[in-house]
Amino acid sequence: MNFYILTFCAVFSDPSFYMSDYRQKQVCSYAPIVLEAANANNIDPFLLAGLITVESNWKKNAVSSAGACGLTQVMPKYTGNITKKYTCDQLKNPKTSIFAGAKILSWWIRKYGNGDIPTGLCGYYSGFRCKPKINKGGAFYYKKVLAQKQKIQSIYNVKKAGANNAPESE
Repeated sequence: MNFYILTFCAVFSDPSFYMSDYRQKQVCSYAPIVLEAANANNIDPFLLAGLITVESNWKKNAVSSAGACGLTQVMPKYTGNITKKYTCDQLKNPKTSIFAGAKILSWWIRKYGNGDIPTGLCGYYSGFRCKPKINKGGAFYYKKVLAQKQKIQSIYNVKKAGANNAPESE
């Protein structure tokens, strides 16, 4: 397992995430998929992890009252344009959900936000009607995702620094 993945796994053992050991192991198993999907879609893996934390708190079978499914809470009825068409059951598969969510998020950032991450997140949250400066729900959402991204990245950097400063084993 590469250093990024091991350190990413260590992030979610931080008490501030309130995760059971079982859930931490699940999140750890998703780390390679998050990294691969983020790289494939040219987005920051910490941003994708922040989105998943906000959307489903890493619960692969999550289904919202609006019908959004899986880790990235993708709406099946809106799939088929940016991604291939998916059912809710398909989106409960972690790899499918993470890749679909990453592709959709990347599209919103590039096409709707013209590279602006808050505008892209706002679009991911509520579609074309979202205007981050005037849509309170969209603004709240993107701030929440960016706060989680920052938290994950900060803990990651601390864990990484600690690992880099650890004495070498003989």
